[in-house]
Amino acid sequence: MGGLIIYLAMLGSCLLWARLTNRFVLLFLVTATILFLLGFVDDYLKISETRKDGLIPVMKLSVQLFLALGVAAYLYIDPPNLAYATSLSVPYSKEWFIYLGALYIPFCMIVLVGSSNAVNLADGLDGLACGTVTIAALTYSLFAYLAGHARFSQYLRIIPVPGAGELTVLLTALIGACLGFLWYNAHPAEVFMGTRDRSSWEASSG
Repeated sequence: MGGLIIYLAMLGSCLLWARLTNRFVLLFLVTATILFLLGFVDDYLKISETRKDGLIPVMKLSVQLFLALGVAAYLYIDPPNLAYATSLSVPYSKEWFIYLGALYIPFCMIVLVGSSNAVNLADGLDGLACGTVTIAALTYSLFAYLAGHARFSQYLRIIPVPGAGELTVLLTALIGACLGFLWYNAHPAEVFMGTRDRSSWEASSG
């Protein structure tokens, strides 16, 4: 239920305040929806006892890889900033860039699949998963806003990405949803992010 609450809260905020014609918003929503459905099906199979272990790892990884390939290929074919299409800026340096070329696609896939599984592994402790997502989303919302702002990106020497500022709406909505979840996940927990058996629920709720 926790994952469902977080997703619906983020989606509702996006529908109310985000610009739905923005391609970054659409890409974010499609990616988040597919990953949410993947996690929902996995948890549902566990709860319904159709498969106590949920989806088999090969199935989950295959969906993540195909999704990552689609996102990476889209950004490679139609880059947000053609001048830096396959470039990575080096942290704490305003002039150094790493040019990946065709390696951009596998790099993007590693980032997306790795991030998804990192959250999945942290899901063992709900507070840990939501806490780390909140910190990451706060950081990326700042960078998205700065990259989408022509004057700030030029002054700070951040690669400009026109339209990226709209992602700030989604990321701050995600932060708010995570903070709301943490409030009701605190002891005695009323909601959980993943599946729990009865004994673990009773132990957590006191």
